[in-house]
Amino acid sequence: MQLEKGSSLLNKPICQNLCTKALYTHGGNLQNLIETNPFSNYWCNCTMTVVGPDDRFVSPENCNRSRVCFEPIGGTPIA
Repeated sequence: MQLEKGSSLLNKPICQNLCTKALYTHGGNLQNLIETNPFSNYWCNCTMTVVGPDDRFVSPENCNRSRVCFEPIGGTPIA
């Protein structure tokens, strides 16, 4: 699955603590961190479990700026 040019998903911030083993397999890509893949397993690098430090489940949809533990890849954007 590839992202289309101009896709708004490219602008979606990704938490640097969100992990999936799909990234470590042959052909893995960031698509699995942008959209939830029902065949992927996700974990938080802070807790090393399927829940983050705030006791909520992790996934691309759940790991966003509304969570206090969210750390965007590349650091906080300059506004």
